[in-house]
Amino acid sequence: MPRDDEGKTPQAPRYGGRLGHGIFRWVLRSLGVTPAYLLLALVAPYYVFVRTRARRSADYYLRRRFPDRGRVWRFFASLRYFYRFGQVLIDQAAIGVLGKESFHVEFPQAREFYDRAQSRRGMVLVTSHVGSWQAAMVHIGDIGVPVCFQFRREEGSEALNAVDSGKGTREWSLVSPDGFMGGLIEMTQALQAGECVAVMGDRSGGGRTGSATFLGARAEFPIAGYRLAACTGANVEVLLTVRTGKMAYRIEAHNLSEGIDPKALGRDGAIDAMLRRYVRCLEECLARHPFMWFNFFDIWSESETSRDS
Repeated sequence: MPRDDEGKTPQAPRYGGRLGHGIFRWVLRSLGVTPAYLLLALVAPYYVFVRTRARRSADYYLRRRFPDRGRVWRFFASLRYFYRFGQVLIDQAAIGVLGKESFHVEFPQAREFYDRAQSRRGMVLVTSHVGSWQAAMVHIGDIGVPVCFQFRREEGSEALNAVDSGKGTREWSLVSPDGFMGGLIEMTQALQAGECVAVMGDRSGGGRTGSATFLGARAEFPIAGYRLAACTGANVEVLLTVRTGKMAYRIEAHNLSEGIDPKALGRDGAIDAMLRRYVRCLEECLARHPFMWFNFFDIWSESETSRDS
């Protein structure tokens, strides 16, 4: 991932701040979800008409997803995009304020997912910035094995972070990618013990990346999870969580490692095959739900300076 002027890994754009998050939490507790959505309708235009940096960060994706649309169309489409993003943030906050029982969640592949998680083969769980990945982590329930989650607490994210709402209901541990070797030792040990490791699939945070064609151009994606799986023989599962309505989500699970043999393909070949499967799943999801991916980084320009070797 490109570095900023001070040589640090850039953070995702911050939205709302502590005061704004606090106001929305108060509205959720006192008035409910619908008034929070109405308040959001007044706030979202600010990020389109005033916060030009935020609008530019959204355009990285929008111009790739809608290549035939002009700049004016994308300008107004970004208003819908930020409103959808705000709804997801409100829903994440509602998990902690109202409880996860207030959500309606569909998980069609739940049985197969739980069976693979409990196979004792180990599982690499790949999450993405599709809808609310935090809601997915909270709602998958007790999968029967401990989960080692590689997660960076981005500045300002704690105010609307739903991950903590799931801690305490299952065996979770957090590993920072900024720690020693990015937490690879802890994650390798977890997989060798037949446990689950959760990593981010669409934002590298400065880690090793691989290149794949995404929305018509080469883009960079983190590959640490696929490397771990290739070395340990663990399953690789991607979860994509799409918002389908008011307090309603659908979780889609796909096994990325099925039929891929690192011994036959070689480690790099297996990594590339799993990455391409992940990208295909992401593209198919965004074809159905184009305003549900909230990455906000230009992962396409990163392909020119890939550090994958």
